[in-house]
Amino acid sequence: MIHLALKIFLMEQNKFSKYFLILLYLLLISNCQYDWIEERRVYLNKIEFGSNIKNSFKQKSAKYFSQDSSKNKLSLKILDIQFKKKNFYGGYSARTKQIEIIGELQYRFYDQNINKSGILKISKFMPANEINPSAEIMAQKELISELELALLEELMQEYWLIEA
Repeated sequence: MIHLALKIFLMEQNKFSKYFLILLYLLLISNCQYDWIEERRVYLNKIEFGSNIKNSFKQKSAKYFSQDSSKNKLSLKILDIQFKKKNFYGGYSARTKQIEIIGELQYRFYDQNINKSGILKISKFMPANEINPSAEIMAQKELISELELALLEELMQEYWLIEA
C-alpha cells in the first residue's frame, strides 16, 4: 500500500516538474524575443556637429545615431557640448568636499515640418580628493565620459518623443 502511494506521488511529481519546466522554458523564450526586436539605434537623414565637438563624442554618437538618407526622416545638428565643474565646500577649513560636473548639450532636430531645438542638462557628483589630485583629474575625465553617454541617451529619448 505504501509502495503504491509512493509510486503515485512520484508520478504526479514528474508531471508537475514536466509542466513546470515547459512553462519556464516558454517564459524564457518569450522574454528573449523582446531583446531581438528592440533596436537601440536611431536612423536620421543627416547628422551634423558643431565646430567645437570632439572626435571622441562623434564616435560615441555613432553608436546611437546613424545616417540613412533613403527615407524622409529628421536631421540632427549637435550645436555644442560643454562640461562645467562646480565645487562644494564644507567643514571647518572650508575645503572642497564634493565636485559636481554638469554636462550641457545643445541640439536641433529638423526637417521640412519640424524644427525642435533644446538644451539637455545632466549632472553627477564625485567626492573631492585633495591627497591625490591626479587621481581626481582622471576620475573627472571618466565622469565626463559617462556624462557624454548619458546625454546621448537623453537625446535619443528626445528623438522618440518628437517622433511620437
